[in-house]
Amino acid sequence: MSHWFHRNPIKPTEFVKFELKGVLTTDTCSKICGELRLRRDKLVSHFKNASNDLSEVTTEFNDYLRLFAGFLIEIQSPVAQLEDKEAGNKNSKLIPLIRFKWGNSMLPQTATEVSDTWFEALSMIQCMAMWLTKHAASMAGKDEVRESDAKECLQCLRQAGGMFQYVKEESSRLSGANEVEGSDFDPKVMETYVLTATAEAQEVIVARAIEMKHDDGLISSLAAVTSSIFSKADQCLNNLPEEQFARWRRYLQLKHHFYLAYAYAFIGQKLLSEDKCGEAVRACKQGIAEYKVAQEMAAMYATATGPGTRIKPESHLFFRRIEPLLNRHLEKAERENGFIYHQKVPDEIPQLDVEAAYGVAKLDPFKYPTPAELWNTAVYAAFDLSKATMPDFSKVKKSKSKLDPVHEEKIYQTEKDPSNSSGCVIA
Repeated sequence: MSHWFHRNPIKPTEFVKFELKGVLTTDTCSKICGELRLRRDKLVSHFKNASNDLSEVTTEFNDYLRLFAGFLIEIQSPVAQLEDKEAGNKNSKLIPLIRFKWGNSMLPQTATEVSDTWFEALSMIQCMAMWLTKHAASMAGKDEVRESDAKECLQCLRQAGGMFQYVKEESSRLSGANEVEGSDFDPKVMETYVLTATAEAQEVIVARAIEMKHDDGLISSLAAVTSSIFSKADQCLNNLPEEQFARWRRYLQLKHHFYLAYAYAFIGQKLLSEDKCGEAVRACKQGIAEYKVAQEMAAMYATATGPGTRIKPESHLFFRRIEPLLNRHLEKAERENGFIYHQKVPDEIPQLDVEAAYGVAKLDPFKYPTPAELWNTAVYAAFDLSKATMPDFSKVKKSKSKLDPVHEEKIYQTEKDPSNSSGCVIA
């Protein structure tokens, strides 16, 4: 959607040489490390441009993780499975051999480092998830969005949410990772990324339901669910510094109130169809109030501090259409109530259904891919730890040096209004 999705910066990282010198006792060991160096550099470069081909970036990402697998688990057979909880996989002997340094999406001045390959794997998965959300925004920002583009947008958001969830669940592997407040491994930040991807996937479903003219009650319920998820995401960031997190929070808050406005608009229409004009009037008035708050949040977002893109949601047709929709419903309800029903307008706001029976977005669970074919028990054994320098077993800590921010290509966002009835290009 044009000017619709806020995006935080991609995590920066330091170049890794994968130089293990005497540890590499065979050509295959050397080949694995050489390929890892090249594949990592290429993958990180792909993350700079959100419009890169999805299948190509996905292939590069999976190939890197597969080749990196032997640095995470002990290779006991040619078909070792990282996701097989019953296999009793042991940690790889190679975990502490290489020191990795990564920046954080919300803390541009703070880098963290540790000699732990799981830190690398989880950081790379986070990066891929962030890129997927940016790719979704680029697909939605086209001048003309086809149905296949909308499906790819939804697919990317669901996959990103699953990856963020995986990182959150596996982050306990990293000692000290959650001690840096506001970092990408801060539990509050990780949960916010999960919820934001879920809510944005839900946005696509709401827009589709409006475009296909589904039942008013269902649309209201879907919008209410979406609003609730955005609110939960915002609450996760409650106690984090405003200087870094204000812009992200205003984005989540404006989406929360915006979808409340849509929820009340469609429950008002439903109540009107059921001859409950008094309640319909109250619902529409509440919807207008929520829309006004969303407008205020959009204005606050425009001047809020923090990293990430600046979007213009208030200029988007999907945003602009809600006020006249609410006014039409309100005028009709008041007119019919004055002529026919003469019902009292209640003080209580009509209750929204936040338990939608259909259409709730589900995340795609992420599974770490199987080790690459180059790995087998003999190759794993050929990495000779007796020739390694003493590993650093300390926990994740702040780095003394900074990392330059990633110079990302600007995500194209059309200025054209969509021609459909909902005003949402990804419907």
